[in-house]
Amino acid sequence: MPILVQWKWQEKTKSFLVIFHFYDDYSKTNLRIKNTLIEGKHRSLMTWAPSHVELALLAEMLRYANVIDGLDESAKRELRKGLEIMFVEDKQHAAFDNEALKALTNVLPSRKKIHLTVSLHGKKGFEGSESCVELCAEYVDYLKAILEPHFR
Repeated sequence: MPILVQWKWQEKTKSFLVIFHFYDDYSKTNLRIKNTLIEGKHRSLMTWAPSHVELALLAEMLRYANVIDGLDESAKRELRKGLEIMFVEDKQHAAFDNEALKALTNVLPSRKKIHLTVSLHGKKGFEGSESCVELCAEYVDYLKAILEPHFR
C-alpha cells in the first residue's frame, strides 16, 4: 500500500499542512476499504494496520513537519518550492520548480513515484495544483537534507 505525502501551503497561517494519502493497491493486506453499515447508514470504512517500517517513516515525517512548523515565515517560504515542487503562481500559469523536481527525482528509487496534478477550471485558468511523493526512507533523507541549514 503506497503512502503519498503532500505538503500544502496555507497562506492564512503562513505554514504547511502535511497530508497523507493512502490508497489500496491490493499489494498488502494491511489496508482495506470496505462499505459497512454503521449506525444504520452505509459508510466506507478504512482499516489500516501499519507495519513497523511504515510507522517509523510516518513518525519521521511528523517529526520533520514539527520542525518546519517551528521555523519563521521566511524560512517556510524558502522551503515551499522544495516541498510542493509544483505551485500556482497566478491563475493563468502553473510553475514547476525544475531544480527541486530534479533533486527529488535523483534521490528517489525508480520504483517510487512523484505525482503532479493540475486542476483546470475552464477560462478561469488553474484552480490549483498538487504534488505528492511516495513515502520512503529516501524521501525522509531528502527532507533531512533540505532542512539541514535550519538545524544549525
